[in-house]
Amino acid sequence: MAKKIVLYGNFSENMIKELNSKCPEGFETYHVAVGDDLQNISDAQYMVNRGSKVDALIMDAAPHLKWIQKWGVGYDKIDVEAAGERNIPVGICVGGNSIPVAELTVTLMLDVYRNILPLNEKMKSGVWDRETYSDRSYLLHGKIIGLIGIGNIAKKVASIVKNGFGAQVLYYDVFRLNEEEEKTHGVKYVDLDTLMEQSDIVSIHIPLLETTEGLIDYNKLSKMKPTACIINTSRGNIIKEDDLITVLREGRILGAGLDTFAQEPLSKDSELLKLDCVVTTPHCGGNTVDNDVNMAAICMECISRYDAIGSHDMREIVNRKFLKSKK
Repeated sequence: MAKKIVLYGNFSENMIKELNSKCPEGFETYHVAVGDDLQNISDAQYMVNRGSKVDALIMDAAPHLKWIQKWGVGYDKIDVEAAGERNIPVGICVGGNSIPVAELTVTLMLDVYRNILPLNEKMKSGVWDRETYSDRSYLLHGKIIGLIGIGNIAKKVASIVKNGFGAQVLYYDVFRLNEEEEKTHGVKYVDLDTLMEQSDIVSIHIPLLETTEGLIDYNKLSKMKPTACIINTSRGNIIKEDDLITVLREGRILGAGLDTFAQEPLSKDSELLKLDCVVTTPHCGGNTVDNDVNMAAICMECISRYDAIGSHDMREIVNRKFLKSKK
């Protein structure tokens, strides 16, 4: 009998197609959307989760569950401690969406620096206005880019801005790279306050944890240059959103490019949507049809490998400290 993998959450037709095409021999997949009867997941032994909460209630509805695989790397919607109490490892797609998220990160930098959205809106309304935003438009070339976090996505961003735009890259991370790695990636370590003060563009690439929630507040934002902007393609709650709005309204920084928000979906009445200096996208950093192939392959490879070896030492596991027993 085939082992069952439930695809739980929000998946496009192409994602499901790619997951099915990469499904290992001896396994079968089926999709359960959020809001469907939880009885539908009762036979699942493995889960691939995307864009939906997985809490104790969901886990208890699937008593045979052996592994939860996150489509992507952000796992803040999964109760990793509850999973650990049930001895269910939670795995992420290490490096799986690093290229598309890095590309969107740099796109947001350019959009803010060149005022693409307000200029586009003027063009659509029939206004040919070459000058209004000239005095707040900047080159990315030669700027100082500050990366908060230096994981796979941030390393890709560093490569793009260094090699493509001749930028200098600073970084801050609680886990500093060794000297050889810093040289390889062409990045310089500084403390967080120094990064905020010296960077022309600050870009966030850390997970949402108790220690990172609200990390970027009014005090940190006020340290930035008045010509600097902040980019967030990580998780919204890392920035105190009200503080960001205040700083933007006060003109203390140039602007912001945001793919993630404290509450998602972002309210149409949000103050962020009323500011010309803010570019927003709907948490779609990893969403490219051509990257679905890569993500699906990683998800299924993790499931297949865990099924074969049952090891709690797999590098993809993010809740190792909560697991009840080692395998």
